[in-house]
Amino acid sequence: MAWSGDASSNGSAESSNGSPSAKVRPDAGDGMRTTAKAVAVLDRPQAERAPKHVLVVEDEPAQREHIVHLMEPLSATATSVATGEEAVAALGSQKFDCVVVDLGLPGMSGWQVIDHLRSKQNLRSTPVLVYTAKELTRKEVLKLGRATKTIVVKEVRSPERLRDEIGAILTRDADDDIAVSDGVSIEVSLAGKKVLVVDDDIRNIFALTALLERQGMEVISVDGGSDALETLRDHDDVDIALVDVMMPEMDGYTTMSNMRNLPNFGERPIIALTAKAMKGDREKCIEAGASDYIAKPVDNSHLVGMLRSWLSH
Repeated sequence: MAWSGDASSNGSAESSNGSPSAKVRPDAGDGMRTTAKAVAVLDRPQAERAPKHVLVVEDEPAQREHIVHLMEPLSATATSVATGEEAVAALGSQKFDCVVVDLGLPGMSGWQVIDHLRSKQNLRSTPVLVYTAKELTRKEVLKLGRATKTIVVKEVRSPERLRDEIGAILTRDADDDIAVSDGVSIEVSLAGKKVLVVDDDIRNIFALTALLERQGMEVISVDGGSDALETLRDHDDVDIALVDVMMPEMDGYTTMSNMRNLPNFGERPIIALTAKAMKGDREKCIEAGASDYIAKPVDNSHLVGMLRSWLSH
């Protein structure tokens, strides 16, 4: 869930000639580098939307200021800090609509900042954007995909993409909750259920994880059949699995068949994800061990309804 700030304390400013102006808040005190900018948007009523608040966690001063500068057209108030410890202090003092964090911080790392966010009930829904020059392994990307909104790698065109990603979050209507932002109804019966997502395409894992977590489900994601089987051997409380059919090495059919041989998962539902609906797909999936199947691109409402149906049995 994204929080709105107090409109009375950080309202938009406009100069006498009608051009946007900025308000800069004094430093927040010992060690915390805080730059606040509230930029007016022309021809929009001031009361239309409360100002948004973004926390920027970046140890390199020039990069930190550049990110703050990118947000000037977004009518946002930016608090910038240089360390993970300062980030935790800032998160404890006010609510933010978005956190932009670099992984390679001195002392408390960006990974630890993300872990802190996800460990706190009142912070775990805060959208997190990772902006990093670190070359990530596939396992690191998967780990981040379960905890963050977007990963932006620092390169020539990345500042523009970062600005666009921040803007996409901040321009969400103040009345919108992240749980209904995709137009899919919330199924209360899914809350607390554990789902295993098996797909070799990281983009699909990100999209499915976001959808399922908005339903209150606990998501475990892996990118291959072998890892899926190992995960199920280690976790006997997985309620349902979503398995991509077209995967390298061990494909989805073999994966599902092997799942059915596991004593702790043999009778639990499996939904196969197919690249496109082809004649005979359903029969082939069922024969391999699937309980049901759904074609990509996945219709979110259809998938949620399917999950409700199978998990209510």
